[in-house]
Formats: sequence, C-alpha cells, structure tokens
Amino acid sequence: MLPVLLAMIAGGTAGFALRRRPGLFAVLEPLTAWVIRLLLFLLGAGIGADETLLADIPVLGLQGLVLAAGAVAGSVAAARVIVGRRFASEDNHNRDRGASTRWKAIRGSLAAVTAFGLGIPIGLLLPIQPILDADPAKITLFGLMFLVGMGAGADSSAAQMLRRHGWRLALLPVAVIVGTLVGTGAAALAWPGLEIRESLAVGAGFGYYSLSSLIIRELSGADWAAVALLSNICRELLTLLLAPVLVRIAGPSAPAAAGGATSMDTTLGVTVQCAGRAWAVPALFSGVILTILTPFGVSLILSF
Repeated sequence: MLPVLLAMIAGGTAGFALRRRPGLFAVLEPLTAWVIRLLLFLLGAGIGADETLLADIPVLGLQGLVLAAGAVAGSVAAARVIVGRRFASEDNHNRDRGASTRWKAIRGSLAAVTAFGLGIPIGLLLPIQPILDADPAKITLFGLMFLVGMGAGADSSAAQMLRRHGWRLALLPVAVIVGTLVGTGAAALAWPGLEIRESLAVGAGFGYYSLSSLIIRELSGADWAAVALLSNICRELLTLLLAPVLVRIAGPSAPAAAGGATSMDTTLGVTVQCAGRAWAVPALFSGVILTILTPFGVSLILSF
C-alpha cells in the first residue's frame, strides 16, 4: 500500500503549500464527499457483479454489525477509564439541543449507504466487469488519499489544539485505539466465522468506512472489504443514534469515543449536543489523529 500512503503524503504537501487559500476547504469538503460516494458505488458494483459474494451479504452485514457493536462498546468503556471527565467544564449545560445537526449527519451517512446500494444492482444487471477489471476503485482511492492528505496539511488546528490542551488531548485517541481493538477482538472470539486478524483490521478503520474497506479489499479480499464497509457505517450510525444514551451510561467522553475517526466531522455535532461544547476540541483532535492513522493501522495489522 505504499502508493496509497505516498498519495496521502503528496496531498499533505500540497495542502500545506496552499494552506493560506481561504476557499480551499470550501472546495475540499464537498469534493471529498463525492469521491467517497463514488468509491462506495464502485464497491457496491463489485459486489453485485460477484454472485457468490452477493449471496453472502446478509451474513457479512451481520458480522459487520457485531464488530461495530464491539468497537463502540470497547471504545466507550476505555474512554470512561482513561479519559473520564477531564475535558468537562462548568458551561457543559449550555448545549446545542437542536436536532438539525444530528439529522444532517444521518442524511450524509444514508447518502453513503445509498451510493453503495445503487452500485449493487448496476453490477448485477449491467455488463460492467471489464470496467471493474481495470480497478477504478483503486484509482479513486488514490484520489481520496490525496484529498485527505491535502485537508490535513492545510489544517493547522491540530497543532493549535495541542498547544492549548497539551498532552491530555492524546488520551482520547489512545482510548479509542485500545478500546476498538479490544472490543473487535472480543467480538471476533465470541462470534463464529470471524477471524481475529481481519476483525482487528476492520476495527482499525475507526469508522472511516471508505478508506479502510478499499485497503482491506486489496489485502484480504472483497468479502472482508464488505464487512469493513458495513461495520464502519454501522459504527457511525450507532454513534449518531445512541449518543444521548451513551452519555447517560458512560459519561461525556462516550460520543467522541464511539465516533472514532468520524468525531472530526459527521459525529462532531452530536458530540457537542450531547456532551457539551468542552468536548468539541478533544473530539476534533481525536478524529484527525485516527483518520491519519487508519491506512497505517489497517495495513500494519494485515501484514502479520
């Protein structure tokens, strides 16, 4: 996966060089969203064109849900122990109680699911196998990695947050990493048919479904790519839907921990809404770190 990592490094270099362009993020965010949808569509088309894999989708989806539940439970428990209420503040009661932020994020997740779902009948009904043989998903993955790197390189907020909060910011991503791997490992041991190594790689996506599923497809095959995609989408949706319950059960660190990499974008709103504004900075920092670590972590686990 060296070309993928090089694409991210190239994007980071370009983003750093263009960091003072005020309109950069306005272009990057929607462009990245559409590239992700294209990737998911191509994944769905690949599954639809493979009759054997298509027949296994119900089983793979259930496995993905089991791993997502393990990742969320493990991350929330680890964050409660490691992070606790360190970032809580007196103004935590002043929360954004509007539902629009959460439903906007849910609509974004449903758009991703729709793109994947539309690809399946296209792959099943149309003779597109020659196109899929050229592996357009891999080419699109390189583009996504470039855009992700560009966004990270242009964003100086991580360094600013680290200076403001110090070493404590590292506690949340550490808790998510430990909790996710323990949770998915336990789920794999408890559920028949789940292999430990691949299950840990699925968990190492930390909710970043498009990137992790493409890497896993290259290294472990299409069936595990489908599990990774469905599992990480489930993780995001579970966070969006269960955030208020998680806060009541496990404290204010729970939504940011459950969201994993998505705590920097799609689940950030629900984290602030349910845990308080004091958790916005830790959640954002954790999401950035986990997003950067995803390709390295998945590739490393599958190299053993």
